[in-house]
Amino acid sequence: MYRESIGLQLLLFTCFSVQTLYAQNDATNNKQNQTQKDSLPKSLTISQLDSINQIALIPQKDLIDYLRVVLKSKSKAPDTIMQVGRIYKNFLPVIGYGPAYGVVVGAGISFSTLLGNKANTHISSALLNANITSQKQFHVNFRSNIYFPNDKWILQGDFRMMVYSQPTYGLGIQKNENDSGQNMRFNYVRIYEKAYRKIAKSFYIGLGLELDKHFAIKDDDLDITLPGIQITDHFQYSLKNGYDPEQYTAIGLSINFLYDNRDNTINCYKGSYAQLSFRGNSQFLGSTQKSSSLFFDLRKYFDLSRHSKAMNKSILAFWGWGQILTGGTMPYLALPSIGWDTYNRSGRGYVQGRFRGDDMAYFETEYRFPISANGFLGGVVFANSTTASNKLDNQSLFNSTAIGYGFGLRVKMDKKSRTNIGIDMGFENPQTRRVYFTLQEAF
Repeated sequence: MYRESIGLQLLLFTCFSVQTLYAQNDATNNKQNQTQKDSLPKSLTISQLDSINQIALIPQKDLIDYLRVVLKSKSKAPDTIMQVGRIYKNFLPVIGYGPAYGVVVGAGISFSTLLGNKANTHISSALLNANITSQKQFHVNFRSNIYFPNDKWILQGDFRMMVYSQPTYGLGIQKNENDSGQNMRFNYVRIYEKAYRKIAKSFYIGLGLELDKHFAIKDDDLDITLPGIQITDHFQYSLKNGYDPEQYTAIGLSINFLYDNRDNTINCYKGSYAQLSFRGNSQFLGSTQKSSSLFFDLRKYFDLSRHSKAMNKSILAFWGWGQILTGGTMPYLALPSIGWDTYNRSGRGYVQGRFRGDDMAYFETEYRFPISANGFLGGVVFANSTTASNKLDNQSLFNSTAIGYGFGLRVKMDKKSRTNIGIDMGFENPQTRRVYFTLQEAF
């Protein structure tokens, strides 16, 4: 949820929830023990079987469990299972500091609910957050994945209102590590909403409306007066492609194809996700110019745990997304860029917007592993690669690649929905590191 912090950042959090998970009575435990023993190899000794079962059945803990102990709460215990139709909430205040942003104060709320039978309906989730900074920045984001009973319909939303500033570094892969970028200020409104209808098991087709509106754009480094003329990448691109460098809009309809058989949409242990989307921006709807693009989002998860019944999983996850311009031109700030995906998670190791292109492809691998037997603490290691094109400089896609890598800590915030708080350290090189705070997994 919180994309990045440059320099030292302090996370102060207090969580309020009405959730716990997987409380089981002795009869259920006995039955699960026998089931596990029957499914394990016959060559294992009795002591090995007992050890495996003890590990698998260690009561799982989350942050709420520990807070109840510390606060000596005598209130009614939370639900032991997720109730259909009930909304579960987690609250996360944040105070931070970054040289580019000054003091950051914000808060976020995550929501999860189950709208149908858990046997055939995914958990629905949403994230709402708002931040304000001492650099006069303000933004409100709301992202959602809503699964109706039997996953018959899926609604995906991404809404943002931002008074924002950040440097831009031109198009393509520019690897000058000393480049501080060209600072820009702008207001931004994003409205993305897609509705999917199931057409077969795990297969969906849908339509969407997608709006990107940038206005009150200011190039802080632009100087078009003699004798000290300085032209920025944004200004040059906008004039060459016929855009007003102070405001522009891209709005269009999209047709979308989706395959999704993940076991959990918040923190997946196994399964696949594949989305293919064709977007056409129309001047009739209000776009500054006509254009079209093809977008893909692919994810795969493998459970590497030694024993399938273990509640703490070791997961190898792969993620790839990209956007290809198929017609016309897109406004500069609406071009694909790292850190501007739905949950602002791509490009760990770099600042948001460090790479942007006419076309872009991004790939990431992450290994997730348990640290504590009760599931409260976990860890991740990750590596990613980004490639982008720049038609003005004849740099094609895959001509150059930028690599990021790092590691992180996971703290179980809600064991019912598998929601984690993430603290990651990302590197673009051994000397340059950045800290990222997130709610839910990177992908």
